[in-house]
Parts: sequence; C-alpha cells; structure tokens
Amino acid sequence: MSGKRIVSRVNNVFTHDARVKREAEALAAAGYDVTILADLKGDLPVEEMVGPLKVKRIAKSSPIPYWSIIKPLLDLEADFYHANDIDSLFPCLAAARLGRRGAKVIYDSHELWSGHAADKVHKKRAMLVRVEGPMVRAADALVTASPAYTEVMVEKYRYTGPAETINNTPRVYSDTELEPHWAKRDADPLMRIMSVGVFQHGRGAVRLIESLAYLPDDHIVELVGPIPQPDYEARMREAAAPFGDRVIFTGHVPAPEVVPRLATAKLSAVLFEGGSGESYRLVSPNKLFDSMAAGTPIIASDLPVVGGTAIREGMGVVCDPDDPRDIARAILEAAPRLAEMRTRARDAAARHNWDLEQKKLIALYERLERDFG
Repeated sequence: MSGKRIVSRVNNVFTHDARVKREAEALAAAGYDVTILADLKGDLPVEEMVGPLKVKRIAKSSPIPYWSIIKPLLDLEADFYHANDIDSLFPCLAAARLGRRGAKVIYDSHELWSGHAADKVHKKRAMLVRVEGPMVRAADALVTASPAYTEVMVEKYRYTGPAETINNTPRVYSDTELEPHWAKRDADPLMRIMSVGVFQHGRGAVRLIESLAYLPDDHIVELVGPIPQPDYEARMREAAAPFGDRVIFTGHVPAPEVVPRLATAKLSAVLFEGGSGESYRLVSPNKLFDSMAAGTPIIASDLPVVGGTAIREGMGVVCDPDDPRDIARAILEAAPRLAEMRTRARDAAARHNWDLEQKKLIALYERLERDFG
C-alpha cells in the first residue's frame, strides 16, 4: 500500500463528476490517500467523506488571483497534485513548486481546451489556454480523455513526459444485471432513441429532435441529462414543440443509473457537431462507452473517434450531425441491424471498460512514485 497523498483539484462541486470520482476511487483502492478539493456552493458541506474519498470544498474569495485555491492545496501537503482540466493546472503547479519537495503534478485534460467551442472559453480560461503549452511541459505527467487529445497535445506542446489516455468508461455490467432493462426495451412498442449527457451548444440535440420530421410516428427521442445553457434549452424546446410527446425531457439521472437506462433504448444518439471546435471533433465521450456497456447500438457523428469507433466495432451507423434528414437516414438504416449491433456493442464493452482503464491510471502513478526514490 502506497500511503502517499493525492489531492485531486476539480473546478466544480464534485457531486456529479463521474470521471473524477472513478479515478479517485481507483487510486484510493490502490492504497493512496486521496482528497478531492472542490468548490463550495449552495448548502453542500465544507468537508465530507464520499466512500473512501475525503472531500474538502473551498470558497474562491481571495483578492489575490488563485491564492484561495493555492493556499488550501499547500495546506493539504500532497505528494501528487491531480489537476482536472485547465482551470486547475496553474494552482496545482504553484502548490507543487511552493510546497512539499518533489511533489508531482498530473494534468488530466478532460477536454481539448486549445480547440474548444467559444461558449466554453470565458476570458480567464482563454488566458490559461494561451499558456497551456508551458504549463503542460512543467507537469510531470499528462492524462487525457481521448486518444486524439493525447496525440494533439503531445505534438502541439512538444511534451516529452509520460502521457496516457484514460477513457471515461463504466464498469463491466453482467447480462444478469441488464436483462430486466433489455426486457423493458423489447416490450416497448416505440422506437426509442435516447441521448444521454449534458446538452449544450455543439452536442447535436436540436438536430436530433428535428430528425423526427423524417421518421415514422412511432419513433421518439428521449433526452437524459441537464441543460445548463438557457438559450440552448430554449432552442431545444422550440424544436420539440411540433412533436408533442414524441420528445421526452428526462433531466439529470445519477451516474450509476445511466447504463441501465440506456439499456431500455433501441438506439443511443452520440452526436457532436465537428464544426463546434477541435475538442468536439476529436471527442471520445462517456456516452459512447456507456452505450457499449448497455448493449445499445448507436447513431454517431461521422467524426474520427466517435464515428471511427462505431464503424470499427460494428455497433453503429454514422451520420452528419448537422443534417436532421441524414440523422433520420442513419436511424432507419440501423433498424434492421439492431440485433447484430447489440452483440457487437457488448463485445466492444469487454475491451473498453473501467476495469481496464483504471489499471493504466494506477500504473502511471506507480511510475511517478518510483521517481521519489
């Protein structure tokens, strides 16, 4: 058992961040002492235990930029600082240099920030993107959420340290666990196309809804997840209005319920608009792997990772996510192949799951730990 302390800094309240939780729990199970340093908002507790994880929340109130984050990072005296996304990288680097001698920084880039959609890059974040290269080179290891992100960042920033792709995959689900949900799917007389995720600009929900105009009346769209951008929610609801109860807004569901819910659908929509930036064009999203685990075939954007995986694994049909008519074409093309693609999706899940991904993360930490001497 290592016993070394990891502080994982996340620029949110942590409660719904499935990737950060999965990684932290895996490292805790490997013997590391893991603390999550999150943001304090609403009535959430300042400190709590979430399973094996210590969670500490901070209010960002210092007049000195970033000091309200750096100071708590220093106080926790970590051996490793795990910086989740670009907003956390500078404070973690500062704490590592000012604090315990030899502390390591792992930059875990969930997005490709240098190629992100404009609506996700506010003024302060834009400044961080401009200096991402020097900060990446100062980190002791690079982790990303897509193999294409890793390739781009290593080349773009001339990064020569350890680099690893950790896909945000779910655990392995047995047939026994999913059979009741498959039974519900098979008993459903409707062609239920489900889209799971955070709905915002660039994520294809509006065009998916509009595709219903080119599909039979027994085809419905179920949207599972939050809609944080009010203007995008207005667009979604405007698009849905002509279709009545053929569009279902389910809202957020807890992470453990995502795969079972996907297993009740005939198809999963994994649609990202490549024109919204390089980050979306090269994304390797949770919903892709959740669909595999659920045994649910997908309609996917014709993009390098998402579409490439659908074709390579034989578990889906690709389409132009900007064209509602082509989305409908893909749905209709997938229908006669559902049984075959369900089998292919479950086969793919055996190769893409958290049991395998977490081993790469732990091996990376063990490699860095050897440098402590």
